Amino acid sequence: MDGDGEAVGSRPVDRPWSVVDFVLIWLAGLFGTGLFYAAAIAFANEDLLVVLGLAGQYVGSLGLFLLLRRRRTTGIGFSIEPSDVLYVGIGLLLQIVLAVAFLPLTRLLFPDGAPPQQVAEALRDIEASTLLKLTLVLAAVLLAPATEELMYRGVLLKAVEGRGRRFVMVVTAVVFSLVHVVGLDPERPLASAAVVLPPIFLLGLALAWVTLRSGRLGPAIFVHSGWNLLAVFVLLLPQELLESPPI
Repeated sequence: MDGDGEAVGSRPVDRPWSVVDFVLIWLAGLFGTGLFYAAAIAFANEDLLVVLGLAGQYVGSLGLFLLLRRRRTTGIGFSIEPSDVLYVGIGLLLQIVLAVAFLPLTRLLFPDGAPPQQVAEALRDIEASTLLKLTLVLAAVLLAPATEELMYRGVLLKAVEGRGRRFVMVVTAVVFSLVHVVGLDPERPLASAAVVLPPIFLLGLALAWVTLRSGRLGPAIFVHSGWNLLAVFVLLLPQELLESPPI
């Protein structure tokens, strides 16, 4: 008991966020994916496996984050204001600019089309169920931006912020881009990495910069959402419309 008659053990531990916390949260998402995926095997439905696998990832990551947060007095700047919605436009613009900038390299390495990624392939699959497509869209424009910003520009950024602004931006962007190696084309991993990872790294720099500038996660979440929103919109367009010649 302290001088106010309150049990000291009931108070949050005054300990800053650490890289270990980030790794544990990331692993919790991986564990949640595996656990939910294993539980869904009994249904023998491929779409349901993907849906529950994604659910497990977010439940695992967010669940452990909330548990760890109860024992921290230091916040991560999770604050959203109405004006943050405007940052969706920045995400959309950034996606367009980087796509155009890397288009020559993409055409050089993949003359038959951009390298496939798991979510993109699922959205383009005309046989995919409505449940799967809605889940992937929800994950891409809402769950993934919020969860990933909590992890990378929240926990990880707070863990390394004492090293200086440039260090924070580069480290968080590098880790953010390296995690996306999982979704690369397994048949041509190096070429796929050359096309996919640099734009993600630059996105990571932008997300870290806007977070440090605002001191909140709201702007980064909506920039991230805008980035994903454009990709989802393009992928949901009918393939024949995308392949039709310009008028």
